[in-house]
Amino acid sequence: MSCCFSRPLLSLQAALLVLLMAANATAWADTLSLRTAAQDNNVLKYDPKNPQKPGICVEVIQAIERMDPGIRFTGWDVPRSLPWIEQRLAGGELDVFCALIKNSDRDARYGFIEVPVYTVRHRIAVRRDDAVDVTSFDDIRKLGADGVVIVGRGTAHESHLKAQGGLLLELSSGSTDVNLRLLVGKRGRLLYHTENALLRYIEDGHLEDKVRLLPTVFKSEALLFAVSNAVLPASRERLRLALTRLSQRGELARIYMGYKEG
Repeated sequence: MSCCFSRPLLSLQAALLVLLMAANATAWADTLSLRTAAQDNNVLKYDPKNPQKPGICVEVIQAIERMDPGIRFTGWDVPRSLPWIEQRLAGGELDVFCALIKNSDRDARYGFIEVPVYTVRHRIAVRRDDAVDVTSFDDIRKLGADGVVIVGRGTAHESHLKAQGGLLLELSSGSTDVNLRLLVGKRGRLLYHTENALLRYIEDGHLEDKVRLLPTVFKSEALLFAVSNAVLPASRERLRLALTRLSQRGELARIYMGYKEG
């Protein structure tokens, strides 16, 4: 008896499967518009006026849009300060932001997609004529008043250095190029930042004869896509899938390597 119903049953299952696939395809084809912004004073991530190297995040955003043509980012060419960006992410006025370091304070205000956009290494820049060499935070503490560390105000780097305790910090609201000028001008003895950014701004500022990097890597960590808690789970998953595919295909690594030497 069962043989009499097998063909109609299979046909019904096939029809339902086709309908389900069509529904999913329609939903996936819908345009997902994500509001974002560019980080000002950070040409490593956002430099849209440079056609050869428009910035890691600009290239990643373009790669996501190619991977999933239904995803569209708006505002990625509008420079904003990092505090402004973080405030809007927490308030739901921005949907996403490319490449932030995750820490407990940020994680309490908005979420992250756990697919590394790229990984940075923290190093210290010093004046080229300064023979100082530090390999740990203890070494910096031992310098006392001669161990002032320049760091960007309101950054994850500031939070990390403050968590170490006992460090004398010169907090700067300027960009990396401004901070390098502060270093050269002896406003501090050490400048703490990410390796790639330091190399890029040293090169752009023609400071190779005035500034050098110490060899020690103080920390390595991933930069992630930050996502407002107001973004729907399905939209977040769609972005996560696009990033995962780009990572698996080596596209994120390829983009990063293009900026590895600054």
